[in-house]
Amino acid sequence: MRAKHGVMAAIAAFAATVASAASITVDRVAQRWPWNNKVDIYYTVHGGQNVEGSTFARIEFTANIGGSEKTIDGNAIGASASDGEHVATWTAPAGLRASDCTMTARLIASDAPSGDDYMIVNLSSGAVTYEGLLASQDDSNDRYNTAEYKTGKMVLRKVPRWADRAALPNAASLPAAGYPTGDNTNYPDTNSETNWVTKRAYYIGIFPVTQNQYQNITGSNPSWYKAEEEGNLAAHRPVEGDISWYLLRRPTDDSSDFASTSKIPSVSSNTGTFFQRLNYKTGLYFDLPTAIMNEIALRAGTITVFPYGNDNYWDYVVCSKNDVTRKGPMAVGSKKPNDWGLYDMVGNVMQMLLDDNSLPNRANASDPFVPAWGGGTATSDARRESRPLHYSQWATGSDVKNRRSSERSTQKAVSTSGAVGFRVAIVVD
Repeated sequence: MRAKHGVMAAIAAFAATVASAASITVDRVAQRWPWNNKVDIYYTVHGGQNVEGSTFARIEFTANIGGSEKTIDGNAIGASASDGEHVATWTAPAGLRASDCTMTARLIASDAPSGDDYMIVNLSSGAVTYEGLLASQDDSNDRYNTAEYKTGKMVLRKVPRWADRAALPNAASLPAAGYPTGDNTNYPDTNSETNWVTKRAYYIGIFPVTQNQYQNITGSNPSWYKAEEEGNLAAHRPVEGDISWYLLRRPTDDSSDFASTSKIPSVSSNTGTFFQRLNYKTGLYFDLPTAIMNEIALRAGTITVFPYGNDNYWDYVVCSKNDVTRKGPMAVGSKKPNDWGLYDMVGNVMQMLLDDNSLPNRANASDPFVPAWGGGTATSDARRESRPLHYSQWATGSDVKNRRSSERSTQKAVSTSGAVGFRVAIVVD
């Protein structure tokens, strides 16, 4: 990260620029059809933030609705203040018609870049804001691989629609057909390769959920590995232990609405499972990633059998093979991230996925955002059906299958383990 005094100097310089040359115009506002409260704001920035020069800005929109003004923080809707034409989506008050709304905007100096590359969730207040990528992916990695984002805040990385892939740091090297996925054993054999051209965007946590983050949401820590080790804070370790696919998504084990296709039940107060509480606090719908969403993020555009290519496996993966003195999982972010700044995608803890086990090769799934479901109700054996896990965990040795991008294990929906955790995802657009 750049020195703080340098950032403050850049803010001061930008403040002077705002007063003289920088400008922003709102070109139009368009309500999504059929009429709802999603309003797309189309705008153009001239002389805006310069990320390469550590000169950052945010946008403040002012909507005039029937004579009443409403201020919209651009960072709360992921609006970029970089030069050029942009669109940001605002969730407007119910009943609004865009034809009744006029909008203006202004640029304000900021200490972080604006944009929507990252979603930041404040676990205390539930507030959700967005930030843009710094001058490089490495710079952003340095910003977020800190205690703040392993405890009181949670940070998620955007995987954009394929049409918007230019926003990714390795866009130039991505395969032409789409985000790659494969099957469990044959990839990258061309007879089994499937490439997804995603039409929606999603965010996925840059870390597995930590013990402290879980406790901040639920008030409890179900982990089995809580002992402190030198340089390995338990608070920063992935949560594991007495959690399961079922307990994360349902309040009790005897719920009558277990049908696999149902969503996480909403709650009207801060009660229930981790996801129910997180969704209540934020007003959004977070869940586990599907198997395909997870693999797209894990590969980060790589078409090799292993997501780290020819690099040293041990630089990326936490497992007992290279650290026999450590007991249990390691603090998240202890190893290198992938090309999109996602840590522990392989190793540390196995991670629960949303699907059930009815489609062993998820490269054959019909939609990367729709989980494979076998159905079932609370009164059937389906409640104990296996759920996929991304394989490779801290107790793993050097078996090559544990390092494949598409390799998965399974665990029953109600089972718990000190080797299994999870990360959070949310589909947008």
